[in-house]
Amino acid sequence: MRTALKRPVALAAIVVALVTAAPADILAAEKDDTFRVIYFGNSFLGNSVPWFHPTLARSAGHTMHVQAYIGPGWQIWMHVNTFYTQPERARKSLVEDDWDAVVIHHFGSHPMLKDNVRQRVFHTQKPFPEPRDVSDVASASAIIDLFLSKHPDHGRAFVYGSWPGIPGAAEFRKRVREETRKSLEAEGLSRDEVLKKVKERKPTLAELTPLLKKFDYAAEWRGKYEPNREVPWQSKHTHSRDYSWRLIAELKKKYPKLAKAGRLALIPNGDVFLALDRKMRAGKVPGVTNIGFFSRDGGHVRAGLPRYTLAATCFAVMFRENPKVLDWSIYNDRKNYSNENIKKLGMGGYVHQPDLGELLEITPERARVVNETVWEVITAHRHTAVRKAAAGHGREQGN
Repeated sequence: MRTALKRPVALAAIVVALVTAAPADILAAEKDDTFRVIYFGNSFLGNSVPWFHPTLARSAGHTMHVQAYIGPGWQIWMHVNTFYTQPERARKSLVEDDWDAVVIHHFGSHPMLKDNVRQRVFHTQKPFPEPRDVSDVASASAIIDLFLSKHPDHGRAFVYGSWPGIPGAAEFRKRVREETRKSLEAEGLSRDEVLKKVKERKPTLAELTPLLKKFDYAAEWRGKYEPNREVPWQSKHTHSRDYSWRLIAELKKKYPKLAKAGRLALIPNGDVFLALDRKMRAGKVPGVTNIGFFSRDGGHVRAGLPRYTLAATCFAVMFRENPKVLDWSIYNDRKNYSNENIKKLGMGGYVHQPDLGELLEITPERARVVNETVWEVITAHRHTAVRKAAAGHGREQGN
């Protein structure tokens, strides 16, 4: 069993500014078998609502403590950059606090998969003191190395997989916002009021439905990663199976002992979505015709069933346990996602309300299909470090 944290930690989430909150006595009261996880990612990771994970785990008889560093649109290198610019925050916690696991979310085409040494990533960005490899492999390795410096014998590392966006959605959102801007300006609103409302304006479910219906998820997910070294942000299929699997394979190659011990794994959200998409098209998920209807805006996923699916996948990989044991009700009430409620949970955090969309209800039948699918995918997956025979022993076993 694990010892308690050597010092109280503030639960945190980076949104625009760092959000922190957690009474010290919460940690003091935790039991030695608490599973402590620190997350690095952006809003796609936030879609799983890490601040709900302890409640979800508790419903299965586990105690969990989380700390999440989540920035809007953040890529892995951006988190690593804070280790240099704000070492008293994420870096300090990663090194000094007693974590069982670290979760790293890959996102974006700018960093590329590997071998991308640059003086800066964005033209508007202040140059690094020295050229730095900002690729996902190098950046994830920087986090893992720092994590293992404190947790060499027991720490586990997870790569949280992204999923592909819907083609045409970005252009559609832009058109909707432009039309909204013109309409608001015609009403005589001030420039600041117009900008605020336009920023928060997202297409409704009804407006998006034509795009959702024709979304060929399988084609996008199976797309081959095509790096563009001259113009990195024009690289193709960075949210594909090929990219996710190549990333975890590169990390396994770099950390063979960690991989052999089952302490390095992928949380395969994209693969779970593919399996669900097939079942939806076969009529096995009542009221949901394809995985496109999980989408809020072509990228983020809706409240309810979609976000529970991400959380159930995280749970199943982390605890190596069938998610059928979970009580999913916290994900099924739109009010629970309010930032007021997040604060009441005793954890720092932030949920961007416009990203929630219309809640896709979790019914017992839908939950059953999701749980079965998650378990089918992760127990057959080459990169999850989960086997059916080893399930239920999240701290010791692996494939």
